[in-house]
Amino acid sequence: MSYTKRIVCFANSRKLTGRCVAGREWDGLVFGPWIRPVSARERGELTSERWYDKTWRDPRLLDVIEMELREPRPSGCQTENHLVDRNVRWKNFGHISLRAVSAAIDRPSGPLWTNGDSTGCGRNDRVPAPVAEREEYSLTLVQPEHLVMVLGAEGEGRRRVRGRFSLAGHDYALVVTDPVVEQKFRQSSDGASIELNCPVLCISLSERFPSQNACYKLIAAVMSA
Repeated sequence: MSYTKRIVCFANSRKLTGRCVAGREWDGLVFGPWIRPVSARERGELTSERWYDKTWRDPRLLDVIEMELREPRPSGCQTENHLVDRNVRWKNFGHISLRAVSAAIDRPSGPLWTNGDSTGCGRNDRVPAPVAEREEYSLTLVQPEHLVMVLGAEGEGRRRVRGRFSLAGHDYALVVTDPVVEQKFRQSSDGASIELNCPVLCISLSERFPSQNACYKLIAAVMSA
């Protein structure tokens, strides 16, 4: 039997040819658990399932969204996954301010998941799958003091935006999959950068990539005043 959830959208990030949407339940006063609606596709990306009823508009960060879900669909560390009911369109119930998000921000005293494994261009951005699959969550909302995002070529000529920040004494360089941020860099040359003070970041731990047998920490959304 399907069930209804109302969430504040904290991510609508690029994933393959679709998107990965995530947020926390919201009753108008208090934030609840994380929800990541996924499709029945192999990697769970959303396409037209995420568009609003009547307007067919894409959800924006901090939108309040009502959606119909069919069942929990946890996958490895991604315990927050729920299979979306593609037959019921999402509804928009307004928008909250960035100031209201402060109650949802996590204040970690240690690393984001497990540190110590990095890709060639990253820092603390990879977690071996056997380790990641022991984690109990895959989404967090944090607020570092400073963020530097840089566009550069990585492996096979692929251009990526990578965000560098420090949190609780640990340094990170993670790929940014926020399409709004990527659009800002679209006409830029390699080495272009954007610096932000005290942004709110939605960090996601990806599903397992079989070829690397690893999961990756991603900046799924960047929110700033």
